[in-house]
Amino acid sequence: MSRNSSNKRRSAAIAAGAGASLLMSIMATSAMGAPVVAPKASVVANNKCPATPGVTPTSITMGWIGSKSGPAATTFLGSQQGAQLRVDQENAKGGVNGRKIILKVYDDGTSPTQQISEVQRALGDGVFGLTTTTSTVAMYPTLKDAGIPITGFSNPAFGTDLNAFGDAGATTGSVPTFAPTLILEKQKQMGATKIAIINHASASATASQTALANLVPFIPGMTMVLRIADSPQGAHDATSEALRIKNSGADAVNYSGFVDGGISLAQALKQQGVTLKSFAVAGLSDPAVLKTANGALDGALGQTYGTAPVGVNVRAVKTFASAMKAAGMNPYSPAAPLGYVGADLFIKGLKVAGKCPTRGSFITNLRKVNSYDGAGMLPGKVSFVPKGIMPNGNPITCNWYTLAKGTDLVPDAKPTCGGRYIDTTTGKVILG
Repeated sequence: MSRNSSNKRRSAAIAAGAGASLLMSIMATSAMGAPVVAPKASVVANNKCPATPGVTPTSITMGWIGSKSGPAATTFLGSQQGAQLRVDQENAKGGVNGRKIILKVYDDGTSPTQQISEVQRALGDGVFGLTTTTSTVAMYPTLKDAGIPITGFSNPAFGTDLNAFGDAGATTGSVPTFAPTLILEKQKQMGATKIAIINHASASATASQTALANLVPFIPGMTMVLRIADSPQGAHDATSEALRIKNSGADAVNYSGFVDGGISLAQALKQQGVTLKSFAVAGLSDPAVLKTANGALDGALGQTYGTAPVGVNVRAVKTFASAMKAAGMNPYSPAAPLGYVGADLFIKGLKVAGKCPTRGSFITNLRKVNSYDGAGMLPGKVSFVPKGIMPNGNPITCNWYTLAKGTDLVPDAKPTCGGRYIDTTTGKVILG
């Protein structure tokens, strides 16, 4: 097939099927991600590097894997686009050591079996490593055994596996006795005394909420009156959960799950006439969600998945939001900043890996980084040095909260930092 013929067919397809937002995205991505020809000296130098999967003298191939379909698809919407945006920005500056970054996309379907299949496909495609935004965890043993570097959204492996680097530092999910006080202290400030702790049945949500439940006895003036660890994933009829909360006498709820599930619970609580002093929802970061909730989320405490919320007066966050909007994408999507930071962390790993990157040098040298700030997107800094409370370093000890008011999510004036991590078997403060 001739090149001209191929171009004509592609132009026709775009003209016939692309909407205005897609065209905007294509134009913006093209503008930011236009390939920059590497200096000849760099290509010559790169030709001397030993053969490494995913690495050529002019390119590095990385993979993005996440839930583009399945129950978690709406929660992680925008992650792939955020990752692509960060890659495009780096490519517009010439790539890493003269190598353009190629991002390949893999959909795990929120399914353990599909995730394993997609990881095998990615390795067959020869990717150097992966970045991810997903709550599905089946792939991590395979990646650990093969020494494949992976960056991304919080799951237990990011606290234990040497090859895994979390967007916001090491996670403590693999040790259910280690728990952060920050969110409970925030809810206590809002008047919470009797709390219900709820999550859907995913590994990460269960681990974090179990740790939180174990922590409650160490928060003076607060008791846990209800624990639900099997809330349905996604939108559902939450009437029975609302009734259990009502009957427990809870004046606060801490919910971890897909945002659609949080909306279902908020609506059911409203229908049952339950008034709470604090309702914390992990992943509540998009004001558009408030409209779909029909007022049920008014007063809810919004938590991003670790990044500073869009709308704060932080230069990096403003730059991210502007670039997303210019590309026709939603910067408020809770997972979009995660995709962006996950890709940035992967790029950081490539930079510290040296001019002849290998998977081993990526992992070894990124483990020496002790002040990562997510390209300015994190509310604090994290260390990946294996000398913290987890084998992979320390988790972040800051968060930046928002409060739902009508159809707006109003950010706090500044991040909340200084959170403590407590070993709930002993009551000992292990960090903070």
